[in-house]
This record gives sequence, structure tokens and C-alpha cells, in this order.
Amino acid sequence: MKLFSRKQAVIIMSVILSLMTASCGRLFSFSTSSSSSSSSTSFSLSSISSGDSSASSSSSSSSSSSSSSSSSSSSSGEPPIENEHEQDENGFYYYNLDGYESGDYYESALNLEGEDLADELHLIIRDGYTKLSYGEARYVLAYSDRNPEDNYQSVRGMYDDDVIATYWIGVGEGAWQREHVWPNSKLGIPRVDNYTRNQGSDLHNLRAITGINQTRSNRYFDAGSGAAVIVGTEGFYPGDDHKGDVARILFYMDIMYDELTLTNNIALLINDTETNYTLAGAYSGLLDLLIQWHKEDPVDEFEIHRNEFIYSGIALDPENNPINPQGNRNPFIDKPEYVHLIWENKTIADITKPSGIAPLRFSTMETIYYIRFSREEEWLL
Repeated sequence: MKLFSRKQAVIIMSVILSLMTASCGRLFSFSTSSSSSSSSTSFSLSSISSGDSSASSSSSSSSSSSSSSSSSSSSSGEPPIENEHEQDENGFYYYNLDGYESGDYYESALNLEGEDLADELHLIIRDGYTKLSYGEARYVLAYSDRNPEDNYQSVRGMYDDDVIATYWIGVGEGAWQREHVWPNSKLGIPRVDNYTRNQGSDLHNLRAITGINQTRSNRYFDAGSGAAVIVGTEGFYPGDDHKGDVARILFYMDIMYDELTLTNNIALLINDTETNYTLAGAYSGLLDLLIQWHKEDPVDEFEIHRNEFIYSGIALDPENNPINPQGNRNPFIDKPEYVHLIWENKTIADITKPSGIAPLRFSTMETIYYIRFSREEEWLL
């Protein structure tokens, strides 16, 4: 490494930033969690503003593409979580070869399709899975369901984006509940209690919620538009900003639990006192509609943060006792293209991006860092 005077460093950085701005139209920023030190020089990285953004460009005479990307940074100063999933003009997610290196979570799923992929994902998400109780979920959701749009200062309510406290309130003003996205009555088990440790307490299927919980009840998900609303008497539309979340949660549950099945048969989804809370009623859907929602409402920053916390985050109960993570991931947040390979009979070749339309893409973040040195007159570049 070469040491420059402060004036030289400023000139060099100005030239670099000018070139980057001219080329991309916005300021790049670089984030890292590492630091180095020596007896003579040391530095640290400190964030002075944060946000998220993405930029991409592509050109093709035969195909167009859209992409969704998200990044998040925690208040603890950890590096932003970045995620990008590109779709074609019909909403299909391209097969992404990232994440299959030795030791990666999805290493063993590489090049698998159909039932082979579904079976392997079942094994992957079962490995390392810790059954937490429905009671513990109260405290985990207070962390996992925080809203990145207000810097994680509140919990985001399911279906209506209600602003919820970052701690459990069971009764009284500000009270909230735990929503079973795949309804409890359709999980093939009795009603849950705070000691339950099974599919009824799986964190991936539970979301923080307030009064709209009673509106949704155990209604099956049905088509709609705009805000969350009851459809007919038996259906419920979760809202434009929540329908993709719903789809990916239900996909996970279908793969995770052998006793659960996604279907297009409305007769199996309606409220039925004869089959509620039994294996005969363990269905959810509508499958084709969920696939459509998955394409229309891509993975967002909230889902990425939530998936990561359920996998590895440590929550605290009211006595400050740590609650271990559930230890597994939702594959359809990490790898949304898996939906096409499992439920739409697509092959990897079908969803591999043609080489002729590879875009030049830059993932950028509006997080700016400054470097503080112990030597005031020298900057390290």
C-alpha cells in the first residue's frame, strides 16, 4: 500500500468519484466489516448515512428483463444484506448460479429440478432446524419482523403495514398477535398454545399482525387488487405489497411439511368444521394464483432481513434470556426461480438467461463511509 498526503488523497478521490458519477449517474459506496491495524497506522469504517438502491441496464432485440434488488443494514453497523433476482418479461426468475460453492446452504441443490429439487430442499431446510415454541415466537417476531423502511424502529404488521411495537404486547393498547399465514385450522394439528413446537410454531409461517388478523381468519387467499380485503365470504386478498410474501411462505410450508399440500381445489380450502384441525383439511392455495403473485410481487428487503434473522438471529425474551435461532431458511426468498422448477414443470434450460442479453449491472447503496486514521496528515488508499 502506498501512503499519500492529504492533498494528494483528496485529488485522487475527487477524480475517482467524478469518473464513477459520470459513468453511472450516482455515487458508489463500498461497505466492509473488516478492519486492519498496525503499530503506526489504523483505520475504522463508520456509516454516516444509509439507504438502499439498485441500478441495472440491459439491451436485447428479442427479450426484455426486469430485476429486483434489496439491501439492508442493521443498526449494529453490519454490512448491508444484498439480494438481486432478475426476471424476464413474463415474470420468470432466471436461474442464478450463485450460492452453490462448497459449504453453501444450497450446494446440494445445484442442477436439480422437479421432485428431485423439492426432495432435496426438504432435506436442506430440515437440517439444522430447531423447533421453537409458539410462546417464544412472540419475542422472535419482535426482531424478525422489523420494518427496514423506518430503520427497523417498528414491527411491520402483516397485510396492512400497521406500525407495531418492537416488543410483545399481548393485551391492551398496542396489543398484537401472531398470524398463521397457512391457517392453524389447515395445518393438520390441534389449536396451538404457547408450548406448541411443530408446524404451528414455525417462524417462517408466523407474522406479526393486529386487528386485521380477525378479518383474515382462516379464509383462503383469493384474487384481488389494492389493499387487503375479504373476497366473497370465504376468500381474502392479502394486498398488493403482501401477496408475494404470502406465496413464498406457503411454498416453504409445502416443502417443509409432508402433511401439507398446496392446491387449486377451492372445495378443500373453504372453512369446514369437519376437517379443520385434522390432516384431512391440511391444504392451502390457490396454487396457480400464488405462482402469479410470486412473479408480480418480488422478494423485498423486509423478507431478506426476516429470512436471515430466522436463520441466524438471536432474540431476547422479556428476562433478556437469549432465544436460539430456528436455523433454517426459506428457499423461495433466496432462490425464487425454484418455484418454476418445482410447480411449473420448467427446466433449468428454460429459465437460463440467454447469453446475448446479459446486462451490465451495478448494485449500489447510498451508504457512505468515511475512513478515520491515526495519522492526521496521511490517507491510506
